[in-house]
Parts: sequence; C-alpha cells; structure tokens
Amino acid sequence: MNPILLIKLTENDKRVIIALLFAIILLFVIIGLLGSLIVRTMKWQGKKCDTLVSDVVTNHIVKTPHQLRKYAAKKNIRHFIKQAWIPIIIILVGVATICIRNAVVNDWSYDILNFNNGTENQGGTGIGTLLFMWDFNDPDAYTTVWGIKVLAAWPKLINQPHFSVDAIWCYVYIACMVVGGTWYVIAAQAYLARTIRAVKLSKMVFEKSLDNFDQNTPPQQPNNPAQPM
Repeated sequence: MNPILLIKLTENDKRVIIALLFAIILLFVIIGLLGSLIVRTMKWQGKKCDTLVSDVVTNHIVKTPHQLRKYAAKKNIRHFIKQAWIPIIIILVGVATICIRNAVVNDWSYDILNFNNGTENQGGTGIGTLLFMWDFNDPDAYTTVWGIKVLAAWPKLINQPHFSVDAIWCYVYIACMVVGGTWYVIAAQAYLARTIRAVKLSKMVFEKSLDNFDQNTPPQQPNNPAQPM
C-alpha cells in the first residue's frame, strides 16, 4: 500500500480500514471452521452406508462395483425418504399457514420483516417484531474511503424485540421453515455423504492390492482343484 495514501487518510478512515480487515479475517476463520465441521459431519453420516450394504457385501451377493453402487443407491434413496418426509410436511404446514393468513386478510403483498404498526416497538405483522432492527439506510452511519461507501458507525436502533398478536401467523411460518428446513438440509447432506461413501466402498471392497506381497511366497492352491483325468 502506498504510504502517501495512508498519510492522507483521516483517523476515522484508518479505524474503518482496520475494522474491515479484522472482519475479513474473522469471516475466513468462520468459513474454515464451518468447512471443517461439514467435512467431519459428512464422514460420520457416510458411515450409515456401511450398515445399509453390509449384508450383501459380507454374504457375497453383489459381485461387482456397479452392482454395489446400484444397490447402495436404492437403499440410500429409501433411507432419505424415510428421513425427509417429516421435515417436508413441516415446511408445507408453514407455507399453508402464511397462505391462509394472506387469504383471510386479502393481502398477498405481505412483508415478512415488518416490525411495527407505525409506532416504535408496538404491533407489527412480521418476524421483525422479535428482532433488533437498525436503520441501515441512515446516511450518517456511512463514510467514504477511496470512493467506496462503507459502514463507519452502528446505525440507530429502530426496533426492540416485542410480541405482537398480529404476527402469530408469521411466527408459526418462520418456526416451521427453520425447523423443517434445517431438518431437511441435514437429511439431504446425509444422503450426499452416503452417496460419496458408496462410491468409495465400491472401489475399496473389490480392490486387489499387492501391498506387502512377497514374490517368494508359494502360490495358494485352489479350494477345489481339478480332478485328474
């Protein structure tokens, strides 16, 4: 970075740049931790595939990698359906709830983030009633650094969490979407993990390895030697 540009920056601009750098570093750390957690979780979820296909492998029912992958795919999709039908129903209940609400009040332009009825911390029909809300449209909260508008101060708080009877429909909808959506994503992730595991197993089970093979070892006799003529 050009030191002359640093000299021209105000103290406030320097603080903003340092805060942005810390935010970027923190973002990369969080992404790395989440990535590591997902990989470990998928390895644990993929182990279920071993249980689903163990019988046909140990009893030598499947003879080729293709047969194993085909059998694993059938078992995997059945297990996914068994795990996913409940969260799908929960999501549909949430969608039905918000559709019924819109039909009752005849308002299909519903703002799910609505946080009050025009009076601060009172009423409201959206999930915003249960959240802290800040005015990110406030121009005084921003500054310009090298021609780029960045957040320089935390915006003014315009709503504090409060309960609203008019937003009960939204509460039910959000609860269903969060619970059902999270449940479904976990089930889908497990399905993907088992699919990856099935591909690896199809290669490992039928793989022939010469590791630690000794050329001087006498050849093994066949289990059923041919009878002499």
